[in-house]
Amino acid sequence: MMCFAISPNKANRLFWLGRYTERVYTSLHQLRKCYDQMIDGNAEGYINYYNIMNINNQYSDVPSFTSGLMYDKGNPASLISSLEAANDNAILLREEIMSETLSYIQMSRVKLDQAAVSSQSNITELQSITDYLLAFWGSVDERIFDERIKNFLETGRLVEYIDMHIRFDYNYHRISEAFEKLCRCYKVEEGMFDNSKLIKLESMLNADSYLPGDTTYKYTLLKYLNELITV
Repeated sequence: MMCFAISPNKANRLFWLGRYTERVYTSLHQLRKCYDQMIDGNAEGYINYYNIMNINNQYSDVPSFTSGLMYDKGNPASLISSLEAANDNAILLREEIMSETLSYIQMSRVKLDQAAVSSQSNITELQSITDYLLAFWGSVDERIFDERIKNFLETGRLVEYIDMHIRFDYNYHRISEAFEKLCRCYKVEEGMFDNSKLIKLESMLNADSYLPGDTTYKYTLLKYLNELITV
């Protein structure tokens, strides 16, 4: 197993590259659900998406919702904002993640830019971005041999996965499986985790105490999760 020294700055960028790629991936899935609901005559999906992501609604109609959530760079919840952040981190990590791995993020960005130019409103036309992001993680597994690099990336990915799945009320077992995997990352890089937050998460993330319908519980859980990583 190869493990080299990683600067705090690069560790932070690896973590956020993992988070942003997962954010785009899960957001695409959720926005496809919103689009399907809209096709069925229910435009509330986009409004619910905003409420769940805790972002103030700034759009007046469904076309504005769709365009804003896809292409508005001033909207922190938009696909383009997250993908730009992922791309910025990936470029600066080219040596760590390899050019081939970086290329999948850049192809995703090109596809989204092309869709923005053509004002594409059908979210299902962005399926290739989902495919590129899956290929990105496949390339991480195939081309990166330094376990610390992979661990920082995977930690970011899992934190975002758990965050998004808690927000959208996924079932407990999917969240608990991801949390168990995150705890395995902790064993590789203990200094990256705030132990007090990890203990609190462990006490809250069990089958008996899991309360997805309780808003106070949910946001306390998200608070501890987003304070867990110290890089």
